[in-house]
Amino acid sequence: MRLLSELLEYLKIKELYPPQKEAIALVEKGNSVLMSVPTAAGKTLVAYAALIKAVKAKKKGMYLVPLRALAWEKVNELKDICKNILDGAKIGVSVGDYDKARGLSKYDIIVSTSERADSLIRHNPSWLSEVECLVSDEIHLLNDSGRGPTLEITLSKFREINPNIQIIGLSATVSNSKEIADWLDAKLVESDFRPVPLRKGISLDGTVEWEDGERKYMGLDGVEGIAIDNLPEQCLVFVGTRKSAEAQAKKLSRMIGGKLNSEQQKELEKFADQIQKNADEITSVDSNLSKLIANGVAYHHAGLTNRQRLIIETAFKEKSLKVLCATPTLAAGVNLPARRVIIRDLSRWDSSFQSNQPLPVLEVHQMLGRAGRPGFDVDGQGILIAKKREQIDSFTERYFEGETEPVISRLGSEPALRTHLLSLITSGTINTREGLHKFLEKTLFGAQGELWRTQHRLNKVLDFLDKEQLIEIEGKKDNEFQPANKVSEEKLKPTAFGRKVSQLYIDPLSGVIIKNALESEVEANSLGLLHTLTRTPDIYSLYVRKNEMETYLTHLMQMEGDLMLPPPVEHMELEFYLWDLKTALLLMDWIEETPEEHLLKRYSTTPGDIRAKVETAEWILYAMSELAELLSPSNTKMITELRIRIKNGIRKELLPLLEIDSVGRIRARTLFNAGFTSQSSIRDARPSDLNSIPGIGIKLAEKLAGRKDSEQLRFELG
Repeated sequence: MRLLSELLEYLKIKELYPPQKEAIALVEKGNSVLMSVPTAAGKTLVAYAALIKAVKAKKKGMYLVPLRALAWEKVNELKDICKNILDGAKIGVSVGDYDKARGLSKYDIIVSTSERADSLIRHNPSWLSEVECLVSDEIHLLNDSGRGPTLEITLSKFREINPNIQIIGLSATVSNSKEIADWLDAKLVESDFRPVPLRKGISLDGTVEWEDGERKYMGLDGVEGIAIDNLPEQCLVFVGTRKSAEAQAKKLSRMIGGKLNSEQQKELEKFADQIQKNADEITSVDSNLSKLIANGVAYHHAGLTNRQRLIIETAFKEKSLKVLCATPTLAAGVNLPARRVIIRDLSRWDSSFQSNQPLPVLEVHQMLGRAGRPGFDVDGQGILIAKKREQIDSFTERYFEGETEPVISRLGSEPALRTHLLSLITSGTINTREGLHKFLEKTLFGAQGELWRTQHRLNKVLDFLDKEQLIEIEGKKDNEFQPANKVSEEKLKPTAFGRKVSQLYIDPLSGVIIKNALESEVEANSLGLLHTLTRTPDIYSLYVRKNEMETYLTHLMQMEGDLMLPPPVEHMELEFYLWDLKTALLLMDWIEETPEEHLLKRYSTTPGDIRAKVETAEWILYAMSELAELLSPSNTKMITELRIRIKNGIRKELLPLLEIDSVGRIRARTLFNAGFTSQSSIRDARPSDLNSIPGIGIKLAEKLAGRKDSEQLRFELG
């Protein structure tokens, strides 16, 4: 394959690793392949080779990733590759609006999250049948209760659309990889090969005991001793919670800051400044992060904004940061390897057990897999921290010698079934119970023999969809025993409401909650609409602590007249209702332009959580506006305005100014406060008046005024 040679030459790869050789030989023959190998063993190269092969054959390729951040990483890599060895190939990315499918047909390779790909299938664009190669990165996430069902359904639907599709599954090593490969009709390439050998050890009382029997005293106990011993090399520290990541980073910064030379400090100052300079509003989180970074340390978790995380990741990739303290989510995220990986916490709280439970073996392997950078390190070092002598043997047996957990389908949960059953019915993939069973038999759920064990749950979900008018079951006879041949005569048909809910990519239960609110006797209002969206399962609500309960009960009594969904009677349900009210009040404060620092303190939250809730709220409000067109058209305008306010964090008075090109929330507020409260007042202004406002330069002032050339403006400015 000439293109493979060009690809290797472009990437400066002189020789393939053994698992790469085996996998690429199978790819060239047209086989589907499941690669079950450790991190950094070159899986991505195999995926790129398969995609290039498809494009060369004038077909399309698709690359599924679990996270948006990973999507952009892959897009940039593929663009560089295709620019150099596949002249004219177009790379697209699809991670945005869930109900948009246009504009993607022009791309040769599309990078997408599995959720977005599932949404595309629901709209059934004609080009989907041209997808000849489908890469699924981190395919072991089939085991994840959140993302797994969508990934499983997406893979199953693609195989239904194009039975000859070539699937390239990239997986960590899992104990039932053969079962997953068989389900995909794929050849299994399984190996424990690592290009950078991994040296594993366990630390106790300041001494690391390596697997080969060697011992090394680090000088200090715990994370601090192991991290300082590693300098000037970088290390990753994995801890159990966000608070632990922050506390550990703070502790390390006091020790590591004093060991940096002036050149290192100067490099770090650049990133420390970026944290504060690029912020719309500097919060205590920015200030604290900036101080940590200046000392060569940072933390990384979902409580940070995308902007903050990107600066930290860049600083680590450029080897400026010496230590990064993270929660385990980083191990499944962006590619940030380090010479040494330290895993401090090997258990976490599990609500189903009401106690701390050991971390899964696969998760620990994913973290250890970050140790060792190909081309930089002769080995990677992974160190677990024990608190007692007896833990050394149990950690060795479980995490160093034990098998990883098998990947089990999560499609059988009720939320997953109601979402995907509605999708299958509205897309026309199935229209009978028999058709439903036939489709599910082809999923991993069916392959693992789960289908018949959850028959009652399937019936319950179909009854819910029918009762809530998302589907119609033609030929259904209630309260009457029916023989199998009669049941098979039933037809499953979507309603207009059900079809809309599925295309909007919200949980069917969310659609029902929105419908109930829009049909409520309470007139639509901002708080009522925001509380409605927080009642849906598509958004995670803020927890109400015991000492806050009375406060939010008081809020409920004061605001009940504006809430479009009545409070429940049952005590536990009322608690959740108050969680949702707290979240709605956060969103209300957001659109009232409350300073972010106040929000962090008032709601005991983080910048990342605020952004995540705002983003989800905007999406649900969009869905609500589309459903209002169907169910309650008079409310559409108010919901649309509320969506714009949520997206931008503004009061209603700024809405007209936001319609002006180049004016965002900050400039809109600045202009409004300077007396320019309407579009006409800005058009009628002199450019010199606009230019005097902070943040409005000469060119923008001229553009906004729209009537004077730059020479006239400069004359006015003297």
